[in-house]
Amino acid sequence: MEVVMVQEVAFSSNQDMDLALKDVFGQLKRSPDLCTAVIFFASACYNFPELAKRIREHFPKSQVLGTSTSGEISSEGFSKNSLVVTTLTDNVTMVSGVIFDDTDKFPIVNKSKIAEAAKKVGITLGQNGANHDAFALTFINGLCNAEESTMALLNAVIGDKDFIIAGGSAGDDLEFKQTYVSYNGEVVSRGAAVLFFKTKKRFVIKRENIFAPSGKRMRLSDVDIESRTIKTINGQSPRKMYAKTLGITEAEAQNAALQHPMGRAYGEDVFISSIANFNPDGSIGMYCRVLPNSEVELMNPLDPIKIADETCASFAKEIFRPGCVLLVNCILRTIGFEQKHLTTQVAAVWKKYFPVFCGFSSYGEQMDRLNFNQTLLAIVIEA
Repeated sequence: MEVVMVQEVAFSSNQDMDLALKDVFGQLKRSPDLCTAVIFFASACYNFPELAKRIREHFPKSQVLGTSTSGEISSEGFSKNSLVVTTLTDNVTMVSGVIFDDTDKFPIVNKSKIAEAAKKVGITLGQNGANHDAFALTFINGLCNAEESTMALLNAVIGDKDFIIAGGSAGDDLEFKQTYVSYNGEVVSRGAAVLFFKTKKRFVIKRENIFAPSGKRMRLSDVDIESRTIKTINGQSPRKMYAKTLGITEAEAQNAALQHPMGRAYGEDVFISSIANFNPDGSIGMYCRVLPNSEVELMNPLDPIKIADETCASFAKEIFRPGCVLLVNCILRTIGFEQKHLTTQVAAVWKKYFPVFCGFSSYGEQMDRLNFNQTLLAIVIEA
């Protein structure tokens, strides 16, 4: 019996869906009947509902999870307007998925579906520390502020504070119109798709942060939680206070936002909250939930190539032979790499450590109970 996890990754830059599917299916050597799980990452240039249906038809015996993206990742590096499909084959890993729409509207129905999917692979509900051999991969629709409520729902159902829930927000190539996620051909645009893993293989899930605290702090005195808008900082105009704290003019604030996001401290960890926009009235729109009277710290950028190498080296110390590598890379990181002409160098670091990998550029990243930005989330499972 085969006990080695095998990950295959297929890539196509053909924007014709039929040709792209023919391309990726032709690259995958394993029989579709043998694949434990199939995960795909698709540009908004494709008809996502039809694409999800076609991929499911090709892998009728597998658990199939998919998301629309704002860029794809494979051994080809960073790409756009492309399709990436990965298959996982392993006899000691069980997977089970669930998909639900309108996270807030149907909590009781969704809880039942989530619990059923988790229990199907033997995940124990309501017991801390009972699931050291399991985790959940999540794709949550972007653009509908569903991340925090979805993570809260999943954690409430699992009831294990040590259980790892990790994933990213679906994108749509920066069109900001509609995102999609899918499970076994079913598609939603205001919810989430989740794949539960229970495995005898060792796995490690980590965040990579390419920013350091600057020591410059601000208090969010008035916010709109629902719209993720900062209305005042220290009782004054947020744009004015952001610029003043950084030591720049208000006119320079927008260009500084990518390199100086806000950081939120949780214990010893810092999670990034990115600025979406500076509004005409001086308020600031954020990509993460903001809370009144909370303190944030402005961040300074670090060397992303050095950090990438350190991150991969830390994985290598824990996982000697990677069998599966999934990467969720914030679109704002991707944009920053593009502006600094670093995408090829970052991908080269990944290739140095990982024999195969894939993922996507996301509208947000999630782990455990939190939603954050400008972060790399990496899942590595041993072979």
